[in-house]
Amino acid sequence: MVTEVDELSVARKRLKVARENHERDYNELILALNRRESRLNERLSELNRKKAETAEANGNPDAADDDLVEVNAGGKIVVAKRSTLTQIKGTRLEAMFSGRWDKKLSRDTGGRIFLDVDPDCFQAIVDHLNERIISSEDSPPSPPSVDEEHEQILRQQIELFGLVSKVDFSDSSIIKDIGNIIVLHEWLKEDGSDGEFSLLYRGSRDGNSGSSFHSKCDNMGCTITIVETVCGLVLGGYSSTPWSSEIVSTQAHKAFLFALSGSGISSPCKMKLKSAGSSAAIANNPSHGPSFGFYGLSYDRGYDMIMNGKKIIINPGHVYHPGPLRAGTYDIKDIEVFQIAGSLPPARINTSKEKQAQDRTLQVEPVTRFSDDINKAINANHACLQQSEAEMLHLEASFNDEQTFIEKFASGDVMNVVVLNVSGTIMVTTRSTLCVAGDSVLAQQFDNSKWTEQGCSATRVKEWTPDQVSTWTKSVEGLPEEVGIILNENEITGRELLALSLDALKMMGIKRVGTVALLLKEIGALENASRDFVTLIEHSPYCFGKILGYLRLKRLHSLGLLGKEPALPLVCDSQKKRFEKVVKYYFPGDSAKFILGRPTVHW
Repeated sequence: MVTEVDELSVARKRLKVARENHERDYNELILALNRRESRLNERLSELNRKKAETAEANGNPDAADDDLVEVNAGGKIVVAKRSTLTQIKGTRLEAMFSGRWDKKLSRDTGGRIFLDVDPDCFQAIVDHLNERIISSEDSPPSPPSVDEEHEQILRQQIELFGLVSKVDFSDSSIIKDIGNIIVLHEWLKEDGSDGEFSLLYRGSRDGNSGSSFHSKCDNMGCTITIVETVCGLVLGGYSSTPWSSEIVSTQAHKAFLFALSGSGISSPCKMKLKSAGSSAAIANNPSHGPSFGFYGLSYDRGYDMIMNGKKIIINPGHVYHPGPLRAGTYDIKDIEVFQIAGSLPPARINTSKEKQAQDRTLQVEPVTRFSDDINKAINANHACLQQSEAEMLHLEASFNDEQTFIEKFASGDVMNVVVLNVSGTIMVTTRSTLCVAGDSVLAQQFDNSKWTEQGCSATRVKEWTPDQVSTWTKSVEGLPEEVGIILNENEITGRELLALSLDALKMMGIKRVGTVALLLKEIGALENASRDFVTLIEHSPYCFGKILGYLRLKRLHSLGLLGKEPALPLVCDSQKKRFEKVVKYYFPGDSAKFILGRPTVHW
């Protein structure tokens, strides 16, 4: 007969086993988290070691944040601190100015880093970086901006430097402002949710019904919904949980609403969940479009934001934090839903399938088997690790991309740099850019033989070694042999040769008046020859600048550094006829199609 004492003993044993199992589960889970963190630290140490080796071999190991970096951006001199240019980690821009590649970077004859880019667009990017330093979360920096004619060039320059993903910007009929695209990526980056945008659904194309939305978007992973209303609002929401046709509200820990522009919206605003664990972050219903923040008593009403047919109903501040949006019902002009591919931070370099698979394995269900406080702490630890691991994948992939990018874009011989005087406006580019179209007048003018004849080889004087300086002295008629010996003993380089003065020559023992006079005269001739050789272009700076901007983009695209074929130049009405004439001068006959697209321009 089982007594109450026996039952108590059994109960105690069960309690002991349950406690031991609980402690074992907890310890195993903590051990697994610690191992992940340890592996992460090992990978970071290995990455830093590789970066240090690269700097030792190809750059400046002593590069410091306070270094002033002088950049010749297409003829415009831009100066910024190294820390300013490198503040967005894991981007090509950061890699280029990190100091790791200083020995490899292309230079102009003044020793400045030379970038063959549109100067106004590069200045816009630097202005944005400067503003980031003095901005806060409540007062974010304005995105890079230029006039409409330069917008395409700015977009592709931003892509070139890895500041946003290689998005096909034409995919969206709602968002055309590069600033709003950058803002969306920045918001997604905050939670480690960023990636490539891929259009799944457009109301004007696929139909403004719930069934049309769900047929395109169910079970498609993380998505971002963008809505434009008839009255001009641009708003939407992000869901980190896939949509479903099942009638149910569910968690989406990283979901948020946003407002980009329109009446009453002074600047883009992100509205996060009041509670990350809310079970009503998104609401699914086969009759409705995307719906966020269910708080009502029925599935027909009670949402922070719901799209129903051609209407969007907003009643913010219940499940999500309130923002600038006013409660009300608005007519939808169009709606788009994009899939967010991957979970990569901002520079979005494509990783291997293996790494992407590894990243996906980290997507685990939240821990719920312990007390509420412990569950929250463990889940928060896991979320931080997951974001750090995604960031590490990105940083590793970015580092692997660095050398290819530097070799294709940022390295080069000073002889390849071309200074153009376009009717008084100085523009600087490369022969490689000017020769993109092989059958053009520009390509013929700046091919290898013609360029050598123009005397550009003289710009190498500043790069002479002491032995080359000594060899030069032997070629100067009437100069005593001992002069070359003295200069060589003092290890005078080409740059130092150009800086020699009367006093400096006397200090080295070169004192004979005639010898000093002859040497200074020849040094002066060398200095004149070593200055930038300027080629005169007698055409409209506006028109030639349009041609040059297009050639730059074409070359970058041919090198695989831009994902999208550049569009034809955008020209203002007052310059269209002149532009066409200048194009036909440099690209005669059918070759004009290279820039004009057709024999007759249609704007």
